[in-house]
Amino acid sequence: MKNSRDDNKPQGPNNITRALIDASVDRGLREIEEDPKRSIRKLTDMGRMFIKGRFMDEVLSIVQDLLRNDDSPYYEAIEQMLRNTDRKNLKDFGISFGYSGLTYGGKVIREHELSLPYHIPWALTLRINPTLKDGLSVSELESCVRQGTAMGIYCYFIRLSGAITCIGRLMDLVKQHPECAFVSLLPDEPLNPVQVAGIKECTNSMVMFQNRGAATADNVSAMKKNKILYGIYAVYGNEDAAAWYNDQKAEGLAELNAGINLLVSDDTCSKRNGAKVAKYCRSLRTHPEYPMILFDLAGDAVQINHIISEDECYFELLENGDIKTTTETISDFRHTTSLDQLFTIGLPRENPS
Repeated sequence: MKNSRDDNKPQGPNNITRALIDASVDRGLREIEEDPKRSIRKLTDMGRMFIKGRFMDEVLSIVQDLLRNDDSPYYEAIEQMLRNTDRKNLKDFGISFGYSGLTYGGKVIREHELSLPYHIPWALTLRINPTLKDGLSVSELESCVRQGTAMGIYCYFIRLSGAITCIGRLMDLVKQHPECAFVSLLPDEPLNPVQVAGIKECTNSMVMFQNRGAATADNVSAMKKNKILYGIYAVYGNEDAAAWYNDQKAEGLAELNAGINLLVSDDTCSKRNGAKVAKYCRSLRTHPEYPMILFDLAGDAVQINHIISEDECYFELLENGDIKTTTETISDFRHTTSLDQLFTIGLPRENPS
């Protein structure tokens, strides 16, 4: 079923503002090569001038405080990313995520929610498994992205499982939406040179590989060689959540030398354990012990949404079309990828105006 919003063309982020941010960030990244610590602090200060919004104000304020310490492990994490990543990739992804997603997009979301009977998440998590019969297709994911940008959603987490066969089409989707930021969690399969070249063209994206996966070392090596922005993700469940929130696993994750790392709760993980892991991630970010930045996918998405629009919501569209929110998994909605219908079902507002 097709949503009437699907064909709406959003006005989009301000091109002049984005161009000014682009030029300033580009200059800042060049200066970092000359004087890393001073320039990183300067770039963060500049971010507070250009990238506004409830969430980014809070984040950049925390980062400024942390970077006043010359021994902060964040400097090592940032320098790793700068050393291993093409400047344009860092710039395009950062601006799409920070300005389009959290500043401009947050404003649009708040405006839309005033007249809608449902909440709008700041980011969508979309899952696809090309080996699954009657599962979601790349075309349906692209429809979700078109609808989402019309609502103010400019950040997308794509979880690819089963096989890596559709990675080329996914990267085509990413290239078609340069105003958006994409984080793609890839299955544990080796990338071939053609696939690596396709990913490199998508400068508004980050790819992530499984923690300790059999193909991870080779894939990370290919990312570094081609200066592609990458991170590491780890899936946890009830059986190992405590090992994470009791700080028994983070050091091993840091040894992989990825500046950005993501924890993802599996579909059986309890809300209680997920909340504990998310709390641990927030604590580790404000009191860093390792040269990495650690996030929890669902927990931090909820926290960001609360700051942006005072709503605590999370939305994940599963491979089979089911809806996963903070409170439940809703089945039997494979017949539609209309975000208007899916948000009405999964994210209803209690007292819509």
